[in-house]
Amino acid sequence: MMTDPSWDDAVKRAAAVRVMLIIGETDTGKTSFTTFLANSLVEGGLKVGVVDADLGQSDIGPPTTVGLGLVAQTIDRLGEAEVVGLYFVGSTSPQGHLLPTVIGTKKMTEKALTLGVDRVLVDTSGLIQGELGRTLKQHKIDLIDPDLLLCLQRGGESEHILRPYGHGRRPEILRLAPGPTGRRRSQEERRQHRERTLQAYFHGARTLHLDLSKVILTHPSLYVGQPLPPRQLDEISGIMDDMILWAERRGGELTLVTPDPLREAQLRQAQKRFDDASVVNYCLDDFQEALAGLEDAERETLGLGVVRSIDFAKQILVVETTVAESAIASVKIGRQKYRLA
Repeated sequence: MMTDPSWDDAVKRAAAVRVMLIIGETDTGKTSFTTFLANSLVEGGLKVGVVDADLGQSDIGPPTTVGLGLVAQTIDRLGEAEVVGLYFVGSTSPQGHLLPTVIGTKKMTEKALTLGVDRVLVDTSGLIQGELGRTLKQHKIDLIDPDLLLCLQRGGESEHILRPYGHGRRPEILRLAPGPTGRRRSQEERRQHRERTLQAYFHGARTLHLDLSKVILTHPSLYVGQPLPPRQLDEISGIMDDMILWAERRGGELTLVTPDPLREAQLRQAQKRFDDASVVNYCLDDFQEALAGLEDAERETLGLGVVRSIDFAKQILVVETTVAESAIASVKIGRQKYRLA
């Protein structure tokens, strides 16, 4: 009778390759397995990099990011790894954020290799079901191109992901039995875990006033077009019977920032007035209390901030963060909200 390879068998295979990717449902023990694998490789004298691509329940780096940790000695949990890289996605779920999630996982894998680790372990989220799960995992496999694909599953629940890779030269696939797991956490428990993690992350945060004429706002992209002159600003405010906090034109796109989202009728009025441009609307809720990725000049994520407010006319963004202001070259505002105490 055929039996699944053991976790010790996985260690032997992992010792012979450089990059491996780990998939499995939420309750299959991926984090425990990744910790076991990292420790086993370290005990064999290898330096290990772990990419944590679980945006919502991350152990390496804060939620909304793909984190990279270095393991040079045995650890009790992945959170003890030395954090050496982050990629800000801006959400605790890959839904609606597939591209940055996959790109972030790839970039952190590349960074690990650049840092000269002997082995890279890519730990993924438990999202495997449906088209979203299949698409996310297969895009990660295709882009990262791991030497070894390690799958923890109980009853073939990941086979729709694995099937296209069963006959190719790479990656090698190793199907493993799940490890012992405790009680599955509810959605509310997961939310509370994220809140506690972010609370600890922002301990000691201070207020910065970032000058957006010097610091680039990459998402949403503002202050790169021509501001609407006062006459046109007054005209469009009158047409829509609403306040316009900021308006700029770049090419065939008109961006309007308003206190509240514009109604469909208001958007039609704006589109009618500017019939040669597509209208993009942001509102205050897109900014206030949103988590933001703070990046250096090389577009590397330095850490997170919480947006307190933005003065559109003066181009001042107020954030709470532990990141040094002098290192911040650009800001990427995400979709995830977090209210600091």
